Amino acid sequence: MFPKMTITDASQFLGITPQGVMKKIKNLKLPYCKSQNRIYFGYETSKEIFNISMKPKILAFQIVKGGTGKSNISLNFAIRANLYGLKVLCIDLDQQANLTTLFDIDAQGLTIMHDIILSNGKKKIEDNLVKISEGLHLFPSSLENAALDDEILVRGLGIDRVYKDIFEPLKEYYDLIVIDCPPALGRSVGAAAYAADEVIAPVIPDKLCLRGLQLLEDSLKALEEKKYGRKVPFKIVFNKFDNRTNLSKEILAGLFNNKNYKDKLNDTYIRVSQDIPNACANKMSLFDSLKPSLIKEDLDLLTRDLLGINVKKKLSEKVSIISVEKT
Repeated sequence: MFPKMTITDASQFLGITPQGVMKKIKNLKLPYCKSQNRIYFGYETSKEIFNISMKPKILAFQIVKGGTGKSNISLNFAIRANLYGLKVLCIDLDQQANLTTLFDIDAQGLTIMHDIILSNGKKKIEDNLVKISEGLHLFPSSLENAALDDEILVRGLGIDRVYKDIFEPLKEYYDLIVIDCPPALGRSVGAAAYAADEVIAPVIPDKLCLRGLQLLEDSLKALEEKKYGRKVPFKIVFNKFDNRTNLSKEILAGLFNNKNYKDKLNDTYIRVSQDIPNACANKMSLFDSLKPSLIKEDLDLLTRDLLGINVKKKLSEKVSIISVEKT
């Protein structure tokens, strides 16, 4: 993978001309590349020209439903955040290892979370990372992580501490930690939620997905109601929106009008796109390509929304447009 920030995107984000961006790059003597008259750069240059300062945060991507695009959103969100100059760590806890596979990493022989738990503190995540690119690292997963729930139970490890004690110190080294969780409930998923600053729940136009969302909400409430006491905030990201289908419009509008979910619904939704499976087939992220696309725009806005940087459009405006289209 070789993710790229284009000078055009940088110009729009900074609110200055492309020539102004180039002037900054040259004055600071930062690296950049050129391909067919398109100028782009990576993490090292982004870090200097954007100079984003934010409190380190941990985001756990969870939903009790497969096929929601959770791992793809995690991957492209993490990469885009890295292209804004943030140092990012991705942690794969899903035994299906989709995020690990998307990064084109074979975890055989590598340390995973199951090994960390079994080591009783002798092994550390920070000593067993895979470098994806500058400022972007992965802690991989494999099938053995399916035993995490049993190990946490047998060893009597508290859901409120088991991952929090492992992840929280990593904020000293990373601006952003992205956790990709399995599409299920259990002790490991609950511990990941409790360790996170916020849970991100991807939802697709599927009524079964709404049931999965309800199960997630119930599990987060149960964590709060138990002795742990902490309320875990969560946001809903609507994924695979297709303006050509009534189901997409109905479920998005339904979420927006639901009193329990309206305030949790993120302002950016992700449109359905063939670009994502194409990128997966080529073992690339969306941002490896210099070609502009709607899905890249969506994921860029989502990244800015979740990080709280340079946010523009509001979902209420989009839902209003959808309602007009339906009539």
